[in-house]
Amino acid sequence: MIRPFWNLVAGRDGVSHRRAFLKQLMTGAAAGTLTLSWRDMMIARASELRKTGKKMILLWMDGGPSQFETFNPKIGSQYQGPATSIPTSLPGVHIAEYMPETAKMMHKIALIRSMKSSERDHFRAIKLVRSGYPINPSIQYPTWGSVVARERFDPTYDLPAFVRIGKPRITTRDINSGVLGPRYESFKIDQAGTLPEDVLTTVPEQRLRRRLDLSARLDEQFAMSGGAQRVVEKQEIYEQTQRFVLSPKLEAFRLDNEPESIRDAYGRNEFGQACLLARRLVETGVSFIEVFSTGNVSDQGWDTHKKGWDENPKLANGVDQGYAMLLRDLEQRGMLEDTLVVWMGEFGRTPKFKPDGGREHYSDGWITCLSGGGVKMGQVIGETDKEGVHVTDRPVEVQDLFQTFCHVLGMNPHDEYVTDQDQPLALVKGGEVIQELF
Repeated sequence: MIRPFWNLVAGRDGVSHRRAFLKQLMTGAAAGTLTLSWRDMMIARASELRKTGKKMILLWMDGGPSQFETFNPKIGSQYQGPATSIPTSLPGVHIAEYMPETAKMMHKIALIRSMKSSERDHFRAIKLVRSGYPINPSIQYPTWGSVVARERFDPTYDLPAFVRIGKPRITTRDINSGVLGPRYESFKIDQAGTLPEDVLTTVPEQRLRRRLDLSARLDEQFAMSGGAQRVVEKQEIYEQTQRFVLSPKLEAFRLDNEPESIRDAYGRNEFGQACLLARRLVETGVSFIEVFSTGNVSDQGWDTHKKGWDENPKLANGVDQGYAMLLRDLEQRGMLEDTLVVWMGEFGRTPKFKPDGGREHYSDGWITCLSGGGVKMGQVIGETDKEGVHVTDRPVEVQDLFQTFCHVLGMNPHDEYVTDQDQPLALVKGGEVIQELF
């Protein structure tokens, strides 16, 4: 009896890991039950992971959110400022008053209050926290979404594996697919509900297909004259683009067919609607979605060096409704268990503040929140002292986070990709899985 190659055996976490997957394929090939090229095997593996593997949504607080005005207020401390705290659905745990909807969902959040890193400069910290690697002038490390996209890359799937919603507040500090190249770059949407203009076709579908057929014939002539490799690369991109722009799955990017009550529940601001779009994309099969929160004050975002007493309440309140509703909606639809939702920025803010509430950069005791994906929610990991100056319990490093991401997503952190300079790089270097989460 011939066993289909897609009948894969999953591990305890429900994911077919790379070594097990390849072992099964090679066993089948040796037995004469299938004949696949290496590319076919990788496509098959990516397709299986995309369908059965867990997804990830990163809610990125661009600029570095203040822990005092969000998830670790220090009431009574000389450094707290005017923000008070409110109780949450997790007994004994309080957060800042500016996030009342999130407070109701704390039982669905694993809150880390003891993040530590060595980077307090935005550029360097963003590179570290978004890639898992410290900055290196000779290597453009890819953002984590691109690494996941590489693992989940399936050229037969209509939509991108990695979608980014919103724009970084300062583009020169952004991080992209780096050494992984344009194939694994994010598909960027400036604002939820609006696709980029170049996505929508400007001619009827029938005419577009005729143009593509003509292009393919011209490519054949070029290939015969010595340009075969370039033609292969171009055709792959064109085929993916064609499937994308003509796919019925593009409906996932539309929000106007969502009930008004759902749109209202997410909040009628850019972040709230982006969270709604993130849920729709996960539902459609997109593996990694990144949502930016940048506020609305020039390019300050969460980088509140000034006017902290005015801006932090607005920033926290601006993400509160969308974040809480995303968790609630995913849970109600039975999707939270298979979707890791992470809330974080590149670092936190100093305990000491200016007269207007501005705080500088601080990388001791910053915040990360994790939900879903099989993590143990409804707990607090780590703590800082009563003034919020030093981590006093369970410090967590950036590499520990990335080891944990791999654990949740069913990726082997020791797997390697090769740079354009033929240098092998592990998905994650160093760190340990945060065991309290499992």
